[in-house]
Amino acid sequence: MKKIYLVAIFFVATLGMSACSSKQNSQTTKESSKSSQSSRSSSITQSTSSTTQSSSIIKESSSSIEKSISPSTSTQIRKWNPEKNQRLAEFMSAWGIEMGQSYSQYGPNHNLNLYGLSIPWSVIDNNSTWKAAINNQPIELKWSETGEDSGGYQLVDVYSDMNDKNSGVNHVYLFVIKSGNPMVLYTAQNQGNTNNYLYLKETENNELKNAFARIVG
Repeated sequence: MKKIYLVAIFFVATLGMSACSSKQNSQTTKESSKSSQSSRSSSITQSTSSTTQSSSIIKESSSSIEKSISPSTSTQIRKWNPEKNQRLAEFMSAWGIEMGQSYSQYGPNHNLNLYGLSIPWSVIDNNSTWKAAINNQPIELKWSETGEDSGGYQLVDVYSDMNDKNSGVNHVYLFVIKSGNPMVLYTAQNQGNTNNYLYLKETENNELKNAFARIVG
C-alpha cells in the first residue's frame, strides 16, 4: 500500500513538472516569435528610411544637375561685348598694317575731330543738329554697348586713320548692327552742308565687312 502511494505521488509530480515545462516552452516560443517580428519590423523600418534617404539624395542630385545645365542669362553671348571689341581692335591693327594705314579707335568719350565735327558724339542719340544719313536720308544712329538695343542703327565702334600723317585719304568707319545684322558704314566727308548731314555708305571692302560679320557672329 505504501509503495502504491509513493508511485502515485511520483506520477503527480512528474505531470506537474511536465506541464510547467510545457508552459515555459510555450512562453519562450511566444517571446522568440515576438522578438523575431520586432526585429523584422525594425529592419523594414530601417530599410524604408534608407530608401527614403536614397530617394532624397537622388532628387537633390537631379536638381543639382538640372541647375548646372540650365543656361544663365548673365553668360548669354551678346551681339557686341568687350571680348568682341578687343577682337575688332586686333583685326583693325593688323588690317591697317596690311593696307599701309594706322587706325585709332573712337567712341562717345573719345571723339574723332572730323573737321570740327565730333564723331561719333555729334551724330548719335540726337546730341546735336547733325544727323547721319544714308542715300541722302537721315538715319537714327544710337551708341550701343551690346548691339541689341531697340530701333535704328546700333553703333558699337568707330575707327579712323585721319590722324595718320602718312595717309593720303582719310577713312572713317562706323561699325553698326541693325536688326541683328552687322554693317560697316564709311565716310570720307571733309566739309559741311546745308542739311547738316554726315553722309555714310556701306563700305565696298569685303575683307572688312566679312571680318566684322565673323566677329559679331
